[in-house]
Amino acid sequence: MTSPSFACPRQPALLVEQGGFLRLPEILRNQGFSRPAIITAGGSLRGRPQWDSLLKRLGAEQWRWYDQSVQGEPGPALVNSMVDRVRTELPDCDVVVAVGGGSVLDAAKALAAGCAMAAGEADPHSFDITAYLEGVGDREPSGATLPLIAFPSTAGTGSEATANAVLSTIGPGGFKKSLRHDNFIPLLAVIDGDLHKGCPLEITRAGGLDAITQLLEAYLSTRANPLTDALALQGLTCAGEAFPALLQGEDTPVLREKMALAAYLSGVCLAAVGLGLVHGFASPLGAMRNIPHGAVCGILLGPVSRRTLREADGDTVARYGRAARALGLSPCGEVLAETVQTWAAPLGRLGDYGFTREDLDLVVAGTGLKNHPLTLDKAALTALLGEVL
Repeated sequence: MTSPSFACPRQPALLVEQGGFLRLPEILRNQGFSRPAIITAGGSLRGRPQWDSLLKRLGAEQWRWYDQSVQGEPGPALVNSMVDRVRTELPDCDVVVAVGGGSVLDAAKALAAGCAMAAGEADPHSFDITAYLEGVGDREPSGATLPLIAFPSTAGTGSEATANAVLSTIGPGGFKKSLRHDNFIPLLAVIDGDLHKGCPLEITRAGGLDAITQLLEAYLSTRANPLTDALALQGLTCAGEAFPALLQGEDTPVLREKMALAAYLSGVCLAAVGLGLVHGFASPLGAMRNIPHGAVCGILLGPVSRRTLREADGDTVARYGRAARALGLSPCGEVLAETVQTWAAPLGRLGDYGFTREDLDLVVAGTGLKNHPLTLDKAALTALLGEVL
């Protein structure tokens, strides 16, 4: 399964440090930045002492900055509005800082690219990020972007290490598509376990299952290579050491840091070798109904693994076993599938989010097998979705 020749995109500079967020002014100065646009989640950060301390320090040191909070998965309308506001209120913005979960990081990544690309257009005020989305727009991103510094506060998507920002509109005619260019990989990712502490259990569960899914899909990918194999197994080891304890209510910076590192490594692997069938399902499901991305991953990972193992070749079966061992389980793919399904049980089923049997054909039509090691026909894909309806 490992590719005989391969290439990997650049990775962000990485800082793993408890309390690293409080060093943001120093980090910006050391990089030569002075006018940041800071994008955060809503109450998850802004009610914390770290945020108050940062604002006081920025004010005392007479920084000029823009800040905005975002909620929910970002769409083109939000990004276009953010681009317009930053260009109006902080026209000389020289860096974007993202502090939050995957949705915040994606919004900030799209903002950084949007500000730079809009500046290069004849009429910047008519800029629309939709034109640059894969499978939706008709223009290729130039790669122009403001630098991005990412402080993830949830462990899930690994967006702090990837080249894409996922934007979506939900409902009839909706989509969930990527803005992608290797230049959009963040300049720096900072893993600060203190930022993750207190993350609600349901977000910890869904995000963690997203990270585990990405690590497993990268390890099973038809494009897997020796570097991503090593990183994926290390990420699964970190997840195995942290995730079960977090689900039991333990909440220490050390556990949070391990799970955050697992998510970061999942992003590195995603950027290098792509993903598989679970994420192939996730795009059309997420465009059709308001279902958290991590919930899709958690609900589908067990059944997809079980179905894959039924017809997989020897190498794929062996890889499932090694992945299970890395997670701290018996080295057996069936045990892995059963365990992740147990972890995901509180997330419910697709029907709990409004999906019906009538939706399945449309979902399957939009599903890509991507780099999955087993090819399944339409009937098999429909049956898989039916198992978790």
